[in-house]
Amino acid sequence: MKKPLSILTVTALSLLSLISCGEKGSDEPHYAVLYDLCEVAGASASSPVTLLLYLPDSDEAVTLTAQAGALGSTPPEAGTPVMIAYTPQNQTPYTSSPITLYRWSEVTCIPIHTAKETADLDGWDDDPVWLISSWRAGTKICLRLKLGYDTTPRRMGLIIDPATVDDPVPTAYLYHDRQGDSPTFDRQYYLTFDIASLWDLPEIEGLRVIIADAATADGRKTILFKKPQQI
Repeated sequence: MKKPLSILTVTALSLLSLISCGEKGSDEPHYAVLYDLCEVAGASASSPVTLLLYLPDSDEAVTLTAQAGALGSTPPEAGTPVMIAYTPQNQTPYTSSPITLYRWSEVTCIPIHTAKETADLDGWDDDPVWLISSWRAGTKICLRLKLGYDTTPRRMGLIIDPATVDDPVPTAYLYHDRQGDSPTFDRQYYLTFDIASLWDLPEIEGLRVIIADAATADGRKTILFKKPQQI
């Protein structure tokens, strides 16, 4: 199996800045700037930008609408994840609202793969990551982690073990190979994986993800993403 190659790009940290008290003697409020990972629903240089924001592990998104051209003259395609810095104009976080968009950065998105045979997973844990947080946003799995910085492509993928492909909850491994041992330093990254091809199957009840995580005592982190129960 040819394991997916991807060059990761650094994006802004997802931090909520504190509300400023404003200048001395001024009663004008200064609202917090929010940083969130969203999905482009529609954008052009001449029409308003529509972004979808999923709360962690949610299938329903709130809709954020930014000014025309906010994503540049050649905006990303629909479905592209982006990290944005913005202020909701209704002053209520995580509700559908027009927003003022200040900055944005595209986030790498890699489709989930299934290995042809279990042996293809050999070496998946050779280059551990430092996991900071993880969540599901609709049909994407989002990771915030620290990786060794490198300007060359690295092998990165979320790969399903074929021995579990018929299970209602298959097991996938985060494969990471920096393809080199040159000295480096850690940087924080955002990374997403598109799991729609798996998640949309009616027989699938969830996905188990195993990560070689340097932040844990035993070097392993298992995360279970479950579909919400259908009523």
